[in-house]
Amino acid sequence: MPGILQKKLNTIEATQILKQTVFVLLVFATFALHLFAAQMIEPGHEFKDCDDCPIMVVIPEGQYGMGGPPIDQGRPFSEGELRLVNVPRFSVGKYEITVNQWRACVNDDGCQEIKLEDWVEGEHPVANISWTEATKYTKWLRQKTEKPYRLLTEAEWEYVARANGTRARFFGVKKEEICRFSNVYDETAEEVLGYGLESLPCSDGFEHSAPVGTLKPNQFGVHDMVGNVWEWVEDCQATHWRNAPNDSSARVSGICTERAYRGGSWLSHPPKYLQTHHRYKFLGSREIDLGFRVALSLDAP
Repeated sequence: MPGILQKKLNTIEATQILKQTVFVLLVFATFALHLFAAQMIEPGHEFKDCDDCPIMVVIPEGQYGMGGPPIDQGRPFSEGELRLVNVPRFSVGKYEITVNQWRACVNDDGCQEIKLEDWVEGEHPVANISWTEATKYTKWLRQKTEKPYRLLTEAEWEYVARANGTRARFFGVKKEEICRFSNVYDETAEEVLGYGLESLPCSDGFEHSAPVGTLKPNQFGVHDMVGNVWEWVEDCQATHWRNAPNDSSARVSGICTERAYRGGSWLSHPPKYLQTHHRYKFLGSREIDLGFRVALSLDAP
């Protein structure tokens, strides 16, 4: 009898130890999951949601004055006052969408074939893309990943392009050094193409578009924000900032058959990269130096 009682006591003790062990493991696993989730949304963290998906970079939340600073030379009077914008944490494509990534969408019947220029290869940014076609790509990504991929808004684009910089032109980078960061119309392009355009006093080694990631990223770890190809963004046409959202969302009222595009390209080096009334095109327009990159809201359900 004492032996049977002892066995029962041993069994009860073992069960209690097992429960305690399971409890400790559950607590540890929960902590590890929270830690992993926190690391996943730390600024600078990179991820991709599928093999064919773009690499995304987490951008920190912040606040900035949108538009060209009043002291900048050539700033249009119509641009109005700087607008204080609050930007929540989100993620953005580390690179512009490439030809290979577009082809993946085509192969899944989410996008249509496009005309490629002779110099364009798989890791070059895709161009000759209309705003409508760019949004079809984001729709394909949403369906493929079940995550809310989309185009950047103008406010998000400028925030990422500035990367804590404050100046309008090149965001604080000297024009002699911009070729380290951006593929623009420079001495190489003028020597090879001979278009007679004003060229920057530097050389990036490319007369046309360059493979994404070839040049240095900005302080947020994002490449080609002011060069390689122009980039479609979400917003409808609006000449002034008055009554525009201050939460970095897109302006979706106004002339919505005209959509915003931002940045610069291998074929240009505009004196300003900020919002003006010239930075809109018909949503069906295609240009050999106009492409896009994508964004992903991190706090979306």
